[in-house]
Amino acid sequence: MKNRRFYIRRFFLCPNTGKRKRLFDPLVEGVRFFCMNIVSARRSDYILRMENTKEQLSSRFAQVYGSPGEAPRVLGLLRAFWPLLVICFLTGYLLRAALPVPDLQPTHVGVLFFLLAIGAAFLLAWGDRRLGNFLKGAKGEEWVAHELAFLSSEYAVFNGLRLGGGKQNFDHIIVGPASVFVVETKNWKGSVEFREGKLYAGGKEPSRPPLRQVKAAAAELVSFFDDANCGDIPVHSVLCFLGTELPQEIMNVNGVVVCKGEKLTEVLQETFDDPIQPTRREMVIGELLKVMNDD
Repeated sequence: MKNRRFYIRRFFLCPNTGKRKRLFDPLVEGVRFFCMNIVSARRSDYILRMENTKEQLSSRFAQVYGSPGEAPRVLGLLRAFWPLLVICFLTGYLLRAALPVPDLQPTHVGVLFFLLAIGAAFLLAWGDRRLGNFLKGAKGEEWVAHELAFLSSEYAVFNGLRLGGGKQNFDHIIVGPASVFVVETKNWKGSVEFREGKLYAGGKEPSRPPLRQVKAAAAELVSFFDDANCGDIPVHSVLCFLGTELPQEIMNVNGVVVCKGEKLTEVLQETFDDPIQPTRREMVIGELLKVMNDD
């Protein structure tokens, strides 16, 4: 009786018993194969459902191309910290003048290094503040791009585009069913006002007037469409403000639609132009995609 219990316990409980492997391994492999087939089938079904959902979403919302806010980040770094290159050049000159054969007296070198350090500290503070303004503008472009992505499938959105050989950086170009919109985004604090067709922020006119900037961008885009033989495509200029107090939420200033960010999609969806022919619209989108692929 004791030996029988020993063999039963050894047969069922010992994982290294040869008899157990020969008797139960085929069963275990069969169960494992069956479970793997179920998991694989469910995984394939899940992937198929996700692809169908993705296709439904892509056919429901706007086509989006480009990366918003990329140009302000790159230009911000270059424009904010280019003076540091001058500092590095002057530092190299002073080191060469001091070593190994001094061309300047040690006292003169020390004074110049001190002045150079003061200048570097000032330029770093100035560059950091200027870079912060560029990064703030980049965040504004990203916020607008997020809102534009939820337009209907009748729209195509191009973010951060620059036409080949052009001078303008386009924050957003929106190809709608009836017209094309050039949107310039400004993420400014405080309030702005308009007098005699000019924009004033804090009582002063900006060094780069946004109204003139977006008009120049629209004119460049019209010229691009003419060169590409896209036909007569209506192009509208839109100036979008984020976090800024405006006299009105939506207004027209010298042919430029000025609006708050919350009203941008409303502006884009309300148009009085005749619908663009589908073939011509696809041609416009194709020309813009060529520019983006070349970049």
